[in-house]
Amino acid sequence: MKIAGFTHIIFLIAIFNTNLCGQKLLQLEIPHQVEAVKFMEGDLITFKSKDRPGEWQKRVIETIITGDDLIVFEDGMVPLKDITHFRIYNGTAKAFGQLLTGFGGGWFLFGGIAQLAGKYSFTWGTFAIGAVAIGVGWILNKFVSRRTFKINKNGNLRIIDISFPAKNPDVRGLNKNIP
Repeated sequence: MKIAGFTHIIFLIAIFNTNLCGQKLLQLEIPHQVEAVKFMEGDLITFKSKDRPGEWQKRVIETIITGDDLIVFEDGMVPLKDITHFRIYNGTAKAFGQLLTGFGGGWFLFGGIAQLAGKYSFTWGTFAIGAVAIGVGWILNKFVSRRTFKINKNGNLRIIDISFPAKNPDVRGLNKNIP
């Protein structure tokens, strides 16, 4: 039993060691913000490029090549310098927008059913509650839930490689006192 546990631990260390050896990131740097937005291989990104200027492309990053600054997708690759616009999404704002839109629609639906049944009078106040909920929800979905960056104007893209060295670096040349 102890040998099986030991082999599982060795197996897990080997898996984590191979995954942690190297990591390449696509980083969106936003002016006046300390933290950059990072995307890894397997993440979905939305962008416009020079070869398709009017079209937003949603693609999953397959591989990031650091030397040539290329992003490889399933159906091709895009040089980093060809990306003109980049878009990020705020899931919380989108969820609240959908929640408010659903609430406003439900308010109108049940208010209308109650009016037809004769149990309730559909007034301007009832209409205002539903309309405000739908309006705020639409604004959250349309404008607040996404943010668009024009590259080299209000955002900067960079590919970084935070890989660990495969071998121990030779530090003998750095310090003359080390034999």
